[in-house]
Amino acid sequence: MARIPEEQIEAVRSQTDIVDLIGEYVQLTKRGKNWFGLCPFHGESTPSFSVSEDKQLFHCFGCSASGNAITFLMDIESCQFTEAVSKLAERAGVEIDAVIRVGTESNPTKKHKNLVEAHALAAHFYNHLLLNTVEGEEALQYLEKRGFSRADIEKYGIGWSLHDREALTNLLQRKGYDLKEMEHAGLCIMKNDGSGYFDRFRGRIMFPLHDDNGNIVAFSGRTLLTSKEEAKYLNSPESPIFGKSRLLYNFHNARLNVRKTGKVILFEGFMDVISADRVGVSNGVAVMGTSLSDAHLIKLKRMTNHIIICCDGDDAGWEAAKRFAALAADKGLDVQIALLPDRMDPDDYITQYGGTAFREKIIENPHSIMSFLMSYARRSKNLSFENDVLQYIHEVLEQLVLRPSPVERDVYIRQLADETGVSTEAINQQFMKLLGQKAKQAKKDQRQEQSFPVPNSAPPKNKTGMERAEQLLLCHLLNDGALFDRIREDKQDLFIQDNYSAVFVHLAGFYEQYGTPDFHRFAESLQDRELRRIVLEAAMVERDPEHADEEIDDCIDHLKTYRVKMMIQEKMHESKEAEKMNDHARALELANEIIQLKRSLSAR
Repeated sequence: MARIPEEQIEAVRSQTDIVDLIGEYVQLTKRGKNWFGLCPFHGESTPSFSVSEDKQLFHCFGCSASGNAITFLMDIESCQFTEAVSKLAERAGVEIDAVIRVGTESNPTKKHKNLVEAHALAAHFYNHLLLNTVEGEEALQYLEKRGFSRADIEKYGIGWSLHDREALTNLLQRKGYDLKEMEHAGLCIMKNDGSGYFDRFRGRIMFPLHDDNGNIVAFSGRTLLTSKEEAKYLNSPESPIFGKSRLLYNFHNARLNVRKTGKVILFEGFMDVISADRVGVSNGVAVMGTSLSDAHLIKLKRMTNHIIICCDGDDAGWEAAKRFAALAADKGLDVQIALLPDRMDPDDYITQYGGTAFREKIIENPHSIMSFLMSYARRSKNLSFENDVLQYIHEVLEQLVLRPSPVERDVYIRQLADETGVSTEAINQQFMKLLGQKAKQAKKDQRQEQSFPVPNSAPPKNKTGMERAEQLLLCHLLNDGALFDRIREDKQDLFIQDNYSAVFVHLAGFYEQYGTPDFHRFAESLQDRELRRIVLEAAMVERDPEHADEEIDDCIDHLKTYRVKMMIQEKMHESKEAEKMNDHARALELANEIIQLKRSLSAR
């Protein structure tokens, strides 16, 4: 891949006027210092796309797209950095020389390439054992009883790992793989005495896990044993090529179908995805035994704004659906929930009622978030009892005050009245009382937020104090290499959001390579459009160089406080779970930890 010398990149950038460039694609009108037009990256009728002549940056207040001249061309014409620079050089009359890039950006490291190749070899080995050996017969019969044909097994790359402790390890060694690397990849484990390695997966049905490009990067192995002492599923550990918070099962296959249908189905587990796919629901993905992360949601939102959540019909499934729905809605996704009856999972339902019923009655007939939350609140209550009725109404109205639509509020208040026998007038009075309390709290929160430094430039809509703190801190880091060195040494886990943490990691590599701040060049080096947006949006924030230390300390304190509050919430949830399991010792331990965390907040 060609590499363009840095001084020539800077010449192209300095001799390209962003207003002239974007004016070739968008009709711009000057208002004040900036130029405005209709955003070319999303449909809109009112101009929200701003171009700054002073900063040579653009920003859309509608979809949050941000960038400079080079990244604009990369995004508008879907081209790589080198091609974009070459086109702008030709346009500006700048001569550039291409040399061969020898860094790690153009070629994956041999280590990572070996890890991917080793997983492909392992998958082929496991699949062969399942379909063609006596040792795999029991697992093959189990799958066939579950309705898997040989075509299904080939399609999903399902295999079988032998009970032999060193079957795969010996194969990898014969093929010349470094077993220490294979340990890092999660395929082997070192023996306790350090004398060698043995297979991580033994006596399990093997399901390959793929990255976004379709490469096998991990496995999930299901045991055939019914013993409670052994985990039903065993997943590969985190590795240089596999991260649970980044990987969505079947994402590489589902992308095309998601774009065709405009919808993505989020399932609770990868077996649900397979069951649904076998009956024609091919736009499903699943998380891998972890919570739904920012990285997951960013991936999904790039494909579609419409997500249907389909979890099991048991208590844990309802809880998962509620968590998933809240996280997705917070990211601005249009969320619906497909409910399964009678504690069933998708495979149970399909087995009993068939694929057509699953598609038409479950997937194509989802509930709105509010309808789901009402069902969720009603599940544990007997509306024959007055206390349950009052509690039910209160829980529903607490959710309803968050809904801006008067029509939606009216519909659900009428439904509440029908279900409980309480008059709509009485429910409306209670609703208005809660609405007043919410408005009062909002004013209090606004006063508290105003005490925190706010960027002078218009921030994205509905940014919280935590998000503004991350953005302002990133702005300082982009402009101050010495600050970055200090933060990197002392505050490794400072950022809360996954995408900001990813930017921080990339920025570390940039400073190691270039040494000096240059947010334009840094943004251009990022392949991920979302990360570029975050960098350039932060670069547009007005910081105060004369009071930089105070701003930075405020940001750090705000983020540390937010993280402590998150820890308190997590431990409160763990405490409730411990109480449900009658683990009183653990509940008491967590209660003490919560008290200490709250004291640390009071001491700030």
